[in-house]
Amino acid sequence: MGRLKPFEYQSSETEVEFFNEFKLTTEFNNVAATETVIVKTSLIYVKEQGWKVDDAEFIGQLTGRK
Repeated sequence: MGRLKPFEYQSSETEVEFFNEFKLTTEFNNVAATETVIVKTSLIYVKEQGWKVDDAEFIGQLTGRK
């Protein structure tokens, strides 16, 4: 995994979402494949506990991109 690109969107003081774009390389039988993957993570702020992950969602992958 490399070249992480985070994008932050804060909808309120207690809710924030991150869209992370990164390159993921997998290898099977000595054949490597690299994809650009986007994951959305939603956080909520819980009083006296701090920020907690509310949801993590695989958005998709970008192909044919350099």
